[in-house]
Amino acid sequence: MMKNRSLIVKQFIVFSLFIIIPVILITSIFNYSIMKYSEAEISKSGIGELKVAENITDLISQTISNDIINLSLNEQLNNLYGVNDINSILSKSDDNLMLIRLLGTLSHIVETNSLYSSIYINLDNFDYIITSNGIYQKDDFQDKSWIEQYLKYKNLKEPISWISPRSIDSNGIRNTYIMSYIFPLTPYTTKLRGSIAINIYENSLCEHLNSNNSNSNDNISIINMDGDVISHVDKSLISSNISSKPYISKILKTDNNEGYFIQDVDNKNCLVTYYKSSRNSWIYVGVFSLDTLYNKVNTLRLNFIYISIGLLILGIFLSYIISRKIYNPIKKLAQQIKSVKGIDFENENEFTILSKTFDAMIKEEDKLFRTLEKSKKNLKENYILSILRGLHLSDNEYDEQSELFPYKNFTCCIITIDRYKDFIENFSYEDQYYLKTAILNLSLEILSVPFACEGIVMDGNKIVIIVNSNDMDIAQEYTLLNEYFQTIQKEAAKVIETTITVCIGNIYDSLDKVRTSYNEAQALLNHKFILGYEKVLFYAKDFICSNSKYYYPFTLEKQILNNVDVGSKEAVLASVNDFINEIKNNKELTYDNTMLILNQLLGSIIKYLLNLNISVSKIFGNDFNIYSKLAEIETLDETGLFLANIFLQIIEYCEKVKVDDTSHIAKIMDYIHKNYKQDIAINTLADYVGLSYSHVRKIFNDATGENIVNYINNMRIEEAQRLLRQTNMSINDIALSLGYNNKQSFNRFFKKYVSINPGEYRNLKSGL
Repeated sequence: MMKNRSLIVKQFIVFSLFIIIPVILITSIFNYSIMKYSEAEISKSGIGELKVAENITDLISQTISNDIINLSLNEQLNNLYGVNDINSILSKSDDNLMLIRLLGTLSHIVETNSLYSSIYINLDNFDYIITSNGIYQKDDFQDKSWIEQYLKYKNLKEPISWISPRSIDSNGIRNTYIMSYIFPLTPYTTKLRGSIAINIYENSLCEHLNSNNSNSNDNISIINMDGDVISHVDKSLISSNISSKPYISKILKTDNNEGYFIQDVDNKNCLVTYYKSSRNSWIYVGVFSLDTLYNKVNTLRLNFIYISIGLLILGIFLSYIISRKIYNPIKKLAQQIKSVKGIDFENENEFTILSKTFDAMIKEEDKLFRTLEKSKKNLKENYILSILRGLHLSDNEYDEQSELFPYKNFTCCIITIDRYKDFIENFSYEDQYYLKTAILNLSLEILSVPFACEGIVMDGNKIVIIVNSNDMDIAQEYTLLNEYFQTIQKEAAKVIETTITVCIGNIYDSLDKVRTSYNEAQALLNHKFILGYEKVLFYAKDFICSNSKYYYPFTLEKQILNNVDVGSKEAVLASVNDFINEIKNNKELTYDNTMLILNQLLGSIIKYLLNLNISVSKIFGNDFNIYSKLAEIETLDETGLFLANIFLQIIEYCEKVKVDDTSHIAKIMDYIHKNYKQDIAINTLADYVGLSYSHVRKIFNDATGENIVNYINNMRIEEAQRLLRQTNMSINDIALSLGYNNKQSFNRFFKKYVSINPGEYRNLKSGL
């Protein structure tokens, strides 16, 4: 009898206790409730302030990241590539001016942001460090602790962004604390390797974090997981370890990411809140005084006691009446549940019995529903895949899904996402699948008006839909498919922010022919390269199956290369456009023939550069593969842009080489005219100019039309003729003065160039 009436008995016990010690109990409950509520509200507000503080630091981090990324793209900084010796850069006026501009950029960034203290740029294998305050030899640079953190990242791949604050002298103020945000340079932004550090004032960060605190005793600080202070209103604690403080030790030991508790802090009763950032190893700690809260609670306590006494008496009476009416049907239902075979609730009360029973029923129902849905979906997908693979299905193998296709005619459609490389770079794998599924569902919804259709998202860039139609006219069905897929293209563009292309196979009157239609749609995929993006392609009219012989526009290729030789950029662009249009207008060209044409043109480009003694890497870089780049392009129009850019870069490179060769020729001529009377070795001349032996010979021959040895000998022979005519020097002395080793060698060269020996020449000229 006692067990059956456990709810009523418990209620009477509780109410009796309220009546016996009303004042004590009400006061305790009220005090506890108000305090907990107030603490909870203050803690929510405090944790909210901590999250705002995290957002402030995140905003600062993002601002710094943006500044660093923009700085890594700076032209002056990137022009330092290879200039790793400070003496060499200071000795050249152009490099010196470039460095001054870079320093000006760094100073401007620091001056325009009050948080920033300075900027450091440390480049690997460079013997100097660039800062917003000037340039320093690495060995002479004092503030090196941040470099150690970067080297740990580089050698051990440890995470890096913020490092612990440190004390420096800034603007005449001693022991100013700064914090460094370190950003390693990556190949995505610059070819330089190293790191950029932006230093901010810890005091400015602290002021931002505590700007909303109305009470001077309240403060927000930042520590790391080891208890080291990152930011604090008490500057004497910066960089020190305070893990021994009771409230800090409690925070470090807990596994919760956020929370609060009451703790004495510096002999004051305070509410301590904490929030562990998921973005880094920082912990935001808030300390808020509870003195004001306690004063308000004490005032409310006495007023509440008198009101509670009257309400409790009335509440006991009403609770008994209501509990009695509720208890009887609940008791009956609980007894029925207990009587069910296999269910044992021991001595639990009626409400617990009902709650557990309903929870178990809901879980079982939800589990069963998910199992059925998953099984149904997998069965449908396997069925569609079997159709696409042409596997034979018996009538009993998929009875329920046999109703999916009630009509006679079948066709297969493949949807592909244009600019797929950008698509997979912009979205995670899960988001890609979600968006593809969204396109599939959108297509099924639109096509289901006149047709019966089902589809599946396949691996890679393919969404396949089987369209089932009645005995409508084939031409009419193609027209409808074209209209509906154009609508799908417009709607899909809103979802994925790019376009889609649709390839449609022929229409057949048998489910067994779906695989044939699927293969036809796949064959159309290659023709997107020629026809372009956002098309609806039909195998019946858009598929090209030509038996024509191999074709290549040799005349246009020659025209393009001739224009490159001339250096006319406008003519090259026009020629490339004609080349692409020639391919597009030739309707008999297959995709394979088109790719052969383009690859042959790339081969001609490489051969052209080799004839000019220029490697592809000199123009486009060591990591550039011209064939791989072509394979990544999805359409012929984009290929035209790619080819035009290739040829323009070749022209610009050749123009630069010609300008350099002109200055080198002048230097070579000056050297020869000053030293032709001596024995000049071409290797020595090449070292003097700073070019290779073969390059010196080539540019000299291009400029003068003859080789260097003949040019020097001609100058010597001309001077020998003048000396023979105008002086009485012996032939032997003339030979030695002109750099010949002996008279016989001089006689041989003189006769080779003048056709007579030196003595005969002097006699002939003296007789005139």
